Amino acid sequence: MSIEKVNNVFCIIPARDEEEGIERALSGILAGSGLQKPNFIIVNNASKDQTANIVKRMGLLCLNCPEIGYGNACLLALDWIKNSGLSPDYILFCDADGSDDPSDIQKLIHVIQENDDDLVIGSRTLGEVEKGALSPIQIFGNALTCFLIRIFFRRKFTDMGPLRIIRYSSILRLQMEDPTWGWNIEMHVKALQFGLAIREISVNYRKRFAGVSKISGTLSMSIRVGIKILYTFFRLILFRVHSK
Repeated sequence: MSIEKVNNVFCIIPARDEEEGIERALSGILAGSGLQKPNFIIVNNASKDQTANIVKRMGLLCLNCPEIGYGNACLLALDWIKNSGLSPDYILFCDADGSDDPSDIQKLIHVIQENDDDLVIGSRTLGEVEKGALSPIQIFGNALTCFLIRIFFRRKFTDMGPLRIIRYSSILRLQMEDPTWGWNIEMHVKALQFGLAIREISVNYRKRFAGVSKISGTLSMSIRVGIKILYTFFRLILFRVHSK
């Protein structure tokens, strides 16, 4: 992959209380993705541990987002890009827990650059999932969401995976706003509503390097996240936002 093609991709990685595994996760991403350090924006999402210090020690940009929420972290990073006068071609979203296979990042970048796609989503369902990496409630939630998309949009998808890449111009069109767990489904539904070109490709998924998931770590949190995702889906269906 040429340097020119790699330099036009910015990778946003929200991180909250990941001190036990983030250095290993980021080291793997740096080594396997083909991206350079200036292409990474790590967002410290109200961590109470040493996550931010570890990121800074590694020489990576670390933004501070005091408001808890995956969407809040992503929105802050996008605002930073805009306010810095930068204009990348693509925005890549990746997790900080080591669950994403770094080699799949190169795969996503290659696919979106070689095709006329707006959004490429890594599907864990189509790839290999390490035993225990996805909880039963995550599997059920993904299946339910994909079923609803098929009913309302007549499009077949297999996963709402967090590893994804989107054209910068396209994400600006989507006018993203969800501050928490509805971020991925908001992106997906709005992309369908605006007629963007969406593609799924297979990616592998591993168990996180340390700790428990902020989303699926407990049954109560999984239920809360599931309710938020369904709420976001039907809100977007009922109150459609029109692209500018």
